[in-house]
Amino acid sequence: MFTKLGIYSIIMGFFVGVFSGISRFMKADNFWIDLTISKFTGEYSDTIVEAIPVDFIQDGLYFLVYELPFVGAMVGLGITFLIIGAIVKEH
Repeated sequence: MFTKLGIYSIIMGFFVGVFSGISRFMKADNFWIDLTISKFTGEYSDTIVEAIPVDFIQDGLYFLVYELPFVGAMVGLGITFLIIGAIVKEH
């Protein structure tokens, strides 16, 4: 199950990256250009970042929510799922 999720996540990240690249190449101002997790969470992004009071964790969450492109998040999630799928064997 984790292996399939990892593969689907990497494929989705690839397609989002392609659309984002095409939009940047065409210099179009649309949804795909600066796609981050904060675009999906909207006004709850600050609540997510400030939920944990530890500063270094808030800095990491700020990077993940506001600065990391969605493509990077999807590929990273896919690689994580592939590693979990390789370690955990389903019976």
